[in-house]
Amino acid sequence: MLVLAPDPRLGIAPERVARVRALLEEAEAGGPVPGLAVALPGGPDGVLDAVVVRPDGVLGLAPLPAGEREAARDAARAAVGAGGGALLTREPATPATGSARIRTPRTGATAREAADELDRLLGLPDPPCGAPRRVLATLGDDDESGAGATRAALAAPVGSFRVLDGDDVRRLLVAFRLAEHDPGDARLAEAGFLDPGTPALGAGASPETAPVPVPASRSGSLPRTGVLPASAPGSSAPESSGPPPPGGAIGGLVSRSGRAASRGRYGGRLPDWVWGWRGLTLAAVAAFLVALGLAFLVGRAATGGDPTPDAAVTRTVDGITFTRQVATTDATCDGHAYRQAASFLRERPCLHLDRSLWSGVADGQQIVVAVATVQLADTTTAGAFRSLVDSDGTGNISDLLREQRGYPGAPPALTGQGYASAQLGDRVVVAEADGIDPGFTDGAALDRISRAGLALR
Repeated sequence: MLVLAPDPRLGIAPERVARVRALLEEAEAGGPVPGLAVALPGGPDGVLDAVVVRPDGVLGLAPLPAGEREAARDAARAAVGAGGGALLTREPATPATGSARIRTPRTGATAREAADELDRLLGLPDPPCGAPRRVLATLGDDDESGAGATRAALAAPVGSFRVLDGDDVRRLLVAFRLAEHDPGDARLAEAGFLDPGTPALGAGASPETAPVPVPASRSGSLPRTGVLPASAPGSSAPESSGPPPPGGAIGGLVSRSGRAASRGRYGGRLPDWVWGWRGLTLAAVAAFLVALGLAFLVGRAATGGDPTPDAAVTRTVDGITFTRQVATTDATCDGHAYRQAASFLRERPCLHLDRSLWSGVADGQQIVVAVATVQLADTTTAGAFRSLVDSDGTGNISDLLREQRGYPGAPPALTGQGYASAQLGDRVVVAEADGIDPGFTDGAALDRISRAGLALR
């Protein structure tokens, strides 16, 4: 499962993220777990420990006391029988105008508060997020309503019920203010999220799954993650009232309207003009453009030069405006580390390396910040690597100035006076700040600038 953890500078309670990680690791003991987990989506004082977005629905994980855990379980069961309910709904709840955001202690949230917070987080604009949702507990060891039930729901197979695709995940990440952390199509596919154009049956739906007709009178139009009706428009075919098929969304708990979204996305045939001269002309133009693009890529590779850096990007963090000057991406850390850090990465190779140089002005001084984000095999390896590089004299990832890949006006090397690091799941972020003027040696200020630089990953 993909995991997005918050910036450690937010002052989070470590035990909250630790609870979520422990549940995910236990759930993954039996095999890969589908979906994407966002820890503390409502901030460090929010109601939910995490939101888990799966292809078949959304789970809200909250630190519920014993009585509230049972309330959440009973409400979810009632929702299945009634075709909807307080904690398991097909459409998101509509918050009252001007209502204040729920704030509760980090433990002791009620099931109702957790459900309301989950609805708030999923309250996307048109088209709305109509995915089934369920509140589960991160506390308690019982298998009926505590962490045991949560582990079972996390590890439940997706089956043929898929209502969220890769585009839906991106919309949710934008709503969670995590748009910069889009995992990309390949990693979303590994997590079980299909391309929006993939028919559900061709993507793994069980052939024996009975189609569920969608009455034309239910709504004027289908949500973007919905499906076409099983019968022709105007048909009076009744809605299926049978039990949900095995392997349904989030452990078989699917509301009646939620089951209607489990069929293929679209059908029909291609228009006649595709097979005429117009279609052939468009196909020829497309083939020419593809060939031109391939020729450009081959020509650039033949030059042997580094890829052209992205255009300058400007960001403001903690009142400091940073401008990206140089950015590189590597698929390996070989040759990009030194001392003991290099030996560590030879034995435990990294999976991905992003590095960049940023310029800015802080405390009236011109500064440069070098940022490196290295992805390791797992969270344990990432923690060990961070502990190593945070120690004096053990080496680190080579910043771009060290490799003589700076920019006009940058210093030839960093002095090492400003430093900060953070671990985000299986990634370690290192930021080092320095002044362009050698006389700027305020270590406390440079450390503060380095901490701000962690957000530039």
